[in-house]
Amino acid sequence: MTLLLEQILRVIAAAIVGAAIGYEREIKNKPAGFFTFTLVCIGSCLIAILQQNIVNEALRMAEYYAENSPSVINAITADQGRIIAAVVSGIGFLGAGAIIHNRFQVRGVTTAAMLWLVSGVGLLIGTGGLNNYVIAGVTVVIILPITMLSRRLGEKLTKTKKVQRIMIVFEEQYEKQLFDNLASQGVIVRKSFLVNKSIQQNKQLKESIIYFSLPKTRNFSDVMDQVSKLEYVYEIQEA
Repeated sequence: MTLLLEQILRVIAAAIVGAAIGYEREIKNKPAGFFTFTLVCIGSCLIAILQQNIVNEALRMAEYYAENSPSVINAITADQGRIIAAVVSGIGFLGAGAIIHNRFQVRGVTTAAMLWLVSGVGLLIGTGGLNNYVIAGVTVVIILPITMLSRRLGEKLTKTKKVQRIMIVFEEQYEKQLFDNLASQGVIVRKSFLVNKSIQQNKQLKESIIYFSLPKTRNFSDVMDQVSKLEYVYEIQEA
């Protein structure tokens, strides 16, 4: 029972550590953020616990059959280990297929992490053993509320610190006016990168990615609406 409690605490600790690391990525608006890092950390913890429980189960079986032979225990552990390795590799390809990259946007990272996490839960249940069943149940109890509240929770935690990112195409001669407009809305521009320059209808257009933070009184959609109404802005979208 002491080992079971310790393993439950490991899962909880993994969730806390993963969330803490993911928080730093979340406020910088990276594709993999708060929830994704939490999932990956918990998934790794599950695989480690599973390996430990396989060895314990092998020892119990060997003692039950009065075959305390190292060769028997090693054979059981090796076979289980090969199955786990195959599942982990296979789910990696499946997760990669769930990730969609479209220009400046990467979508599906959380879905890929969820697939990987679920594979860990499936391995726990499929291997059997009381500890594995309880750990799988605790994992689901932890993950489901986070899954349903992750977006709201992430937005609430990072609202004033999160760095937003947009791709914008505008007439280059109005660059100063564009940044002045953002400043008038309370937007704090962190940095900007030139992506491309082009000429359309004798107008010099500039395509840039802008990173900025918002004040508490403003939200992202309002800023996007205000900027999109400017005559010299040709295109604007979240990047």
